[in-house]
Amino acid sequence: MKLKKLVFSALIFGTTSTMALSQTVEPSWYVAPNLSFVIDSPHREADVGWATALALGKVLSNRWNIELGGQFADFGVGDKQANIGLDALYFFDRNPYFSPYATLGLGYVYEGSSPAEDRDKDEDLMVRGGVGFTAKIRKNIDFRMDGRYQWHGARSGA
Repeated sequence: MKLKKLVFSALIFGTTSTMALSQTVEPSWYVAPNLSFVIDSPHREADVGWATALALGKVLSNRWNIELGGQFADFGVGDKQANIGLDALYFFDRNPYFSPYATLGLGYVYEGSSPAEDRDKDEDLMVRGGVGFTAKIRKNIDFRMDGRYQWHGARSGA
């Protein structure tokens, strides 16, 4: 009787382990276009604005992604901000319908007038972090939303 229970337990454990392993993700590359609403430091003439961004990412494992991306924000009146950064995303769960994650990244930020005008410019290193989620819309299209806090030592600070 003990042998039957042992074989049955091993069979069940083996089956559930196989099912868990089959939920892993394929390491693959992806492109993530982004439209952002930016709430910036109150030291600016306009402290809210819109930004566009584009990131190239790679799924590393069932828990980790890495992304290289850039963002451009225009706050009007010659007040612009551009950054490029490398972000790590840690997924708490890879459920295709709701995948929450935390992110942390490092990069470079440029702000001020356009580079061609070369007035009132400032540039510095930045650190950013946040939380968000993805949700599958179609086979190769995900909806993604996150909130990130970005800090840098440039003119406006955070």
